[in-house]
Amino acid sequence: MTNRYHVTVDRQGDQWRAVCPALMDHGVVTGGETREEALTHIENVISMILAEMESGGVSPPPDELVPGGILLTIEAG
Repeated sequence: MTNRYHVTVDRQGDQWRAVCPALMDHGVVTGGETREEALTHIENVISMILAEMESGGVSPPPDELVPGGILLTIEAG
């Protein structure tokens, strides 16, 4: 199954913080030392959450368009 979610990546001090607003209720917030690392981490977390939802028979929530956000395509399952 292919899902698309917008994420934001912002610098916070020495770290980068990545957030997926559509999946905030599921704890999809992570970070990294670089922007690329934060994006890799958020993609992995989204994939993991979507796999858990799929195995539990739960439909993933719809994406939320985020101004200035980055659209990620996630293959789950």
